[in-house]
Amino acid sequence: MQRVKTIVSRVFPSSPLSIERVAEGGSTHVYRIVFEGETFYLRVLPEEGASFAPEVTVHERLRQMHIKVPEVIYFEAYNELFQRSIMMTTEIRGEPISQSHSLSEGMIAGILHEAGRELATINSVTIEGFGWIRRDLLKTDELYAQWPTYRAFVLEFWESDLAYLSRNAISRLEATQLDRVLSQHDSWLDVEQASLAHGDFGATHIYQENGCYTGIIDFGEIRGTDRWYDLSHFHLQAGEQLSPRLEAALIDGYKEIVSLGAEAERHISFTSLLTIVRALARSLQRRPPNWYTQYLLEMLRKELRNCQMT
Repeated sequence: MQRVKTIVSRVFPSSPLSIERVAEGGSTHVYRIVFEGETFYLRVLPEEGASFAPEVTVHERLRQMHIKVPEVIYFEAYNELFQRSIMMTTEIRGEPISQSHSLSEGMIAGILHEAGRELATINSVTIEGFGWIRRDLLKTDELYAQWPTYRAFVLEFWESDLAYLSRNAISRLEATQLDRVLSQHDSWLDVEQASLAHGDFGATHIYQENGCYTGIIDFGEIRGTDRWYDLSHFHLQAGEQLSPRLEAALIDGYKEIVSLGAEAERHISFTSLLTIVRALARSLQRRPPNWYTQYLLEMLRKELRNCQMT
């Protein structure tokens, strides 16, 4: 904690009211700081040689576009004390809609409508390349990802994942059907320009206060994808936590900014399938089957049916 206090002393003119480690941070170490009635968050990247620089760029660009995301108030590509990259941001006030149990469905729908509008703008930011954003580059005025094509990114593990799932989770017929769906939608893998994806867009990262939308947090999973990735990720989470009406509210907001075309639902189902195959194979390879893998299997079969419908 002394290292955190040293960094905090560089940012604030006097001692803050409190500093505490936040449990919800995934692999990133997160500390909550309260100073003069305001809350800030210090994040420490766990990986050596990686930098918050791309996230700083994303936050700055989105705020310039009037998107409600945290403001970065301090950043070091490499901090000597932690020997890692660090970043401090303001908070997005309120609580995530995943915890907003006192709100009516109508109020949450309104919040999601606003979030959909902002997500469409987030996805309009262009990326050089596809896949995970590179965090090892000094140049930060542009955002770069790992793969030259979307096809290479989404199909990196397709064959091995499908082979594993056909041995452990799905029938040979289902594996054949998945390959057929991929072939039928092959042209959708020819994406010319990568779009910025939040990467983990869902109810836990959409915030509200007193029933009003306040913003989106946590850009730690950013990547270059097609426009459908975040919508499909939300779709998968919505199937687990939210009603179809709430998913529709998000999409309606999105469509006020960007036209999605007549095949939007099919695009979302197809991208969801690509995501599910990877997620299900990874989960089963790491741990025994559980409620989550069962849910993914159910969604795989549902989206497979959707994609096979003419």
